[in-house]
Amino acid sequence: MSEKTKISIEELQFRTIKDRERMKFYDYAFESTRDYSESIIGINFDMLRKICKINSILLGLPFKILVRNMKDIFVELRGEIVAGYTLVFDKKKDEYELGNLFTRPDFQGRGIGNAVMQKVVEECGDKKIKLSVNASNEVAIHLYHKYGFKKESEIKEYFHEVPLKTTELSNGFEVRLAIKEDMDKLERIMTELPDMQDLAKHYRKTIDKAESKKLRLQNHLSAVLIQDKEIIGIGRAIWSKALPETAQIFAIAFLPEAKEAYPNFISFLTEEVEKYGIKKFSWANNKKTEHFAPLLEPYLEQPSRIGLTMIKES
Repeated sequence: MSEKTKISIEELQFRTIKDRERMKFYDYAFESTRDYSESIIGINFDMLRKICKINSILLGLPFKILVRNMKDIFVELRGEIVAGYTLVFDKKKDEYELGNLFTRPDFQGRGIGNAVMQKVVEECGDKKIKLSVNASNEVAIHLYHKYGFKKESEIKEYFHEVPLKTTELSNGFEVRLAIKEDMDKLERIMTELPDMQDLAKHYRKTIDKAESKKLRLQNHLSAVLIQDKEIIGIGRAIWSKALPETAQIFAIAFLPEAKEAYPNFISFLTEEVEKYGIKKFSWANNKKTEHFAPLLEPYLEQPSRIGLTMIKES
């Protein structure tokens, strides 16, 4: 068959992967992002294996529930695996998320991606579908537009060496690590930031987890921003034992008067995680943090990746 011969959806077989094929699935999905993942994030396939193994061991029932709502699909042509994708259904939001979408290199340019998208849209019916894609992947973006996806938001991902150095903290502000009692003092944050209603409950579970148990999957380090004895900002760092040298920094629950202290807050967290052997941190300019981006981005290098969140409405 000529390499340029187009393949129709009728020629393809779609099937859910078997448990023993899970690592093969992730290996194929990892092919297209291998250079970026290994050079920027520092994750390789051996680490990916560890992450998947730790997930299955430590998460137990929650992992099984997640898998129940998640389908990893192999796409075959005459018995050979040529593509795949993951489809996750979020019952709470009543929507699907499409991820790990790949066509193996030897089969690209033959219409397989088009056939896969046709299958996904048919399977999801009238439900909303979300996906993420690199902003530089013009071929994929064109394909998604064809099937009714529109840009919802842009995400700039930054990876930076720790610690991040910013300006001195302004007078009247204090940043320190959070304690459990702080979670009873977040009423104003939860009142003024409706999206943060479950914040105290969520953070209470993660306080003091940096001194992790031997097999804990993720470590958390929470911090609070205080002004006149009132908590006006809260955030945290998260890192995994499977990828121990990079932490994700989150700081999104900030009241308006705390905005100017945002860079200092991020800087504080990067200094604290350094004590745990962290060498890099990641921070994302997304819908939740774009309000603070003009203040923090001058201290960062160019984004390592720019991604788009795209959505197909129901």
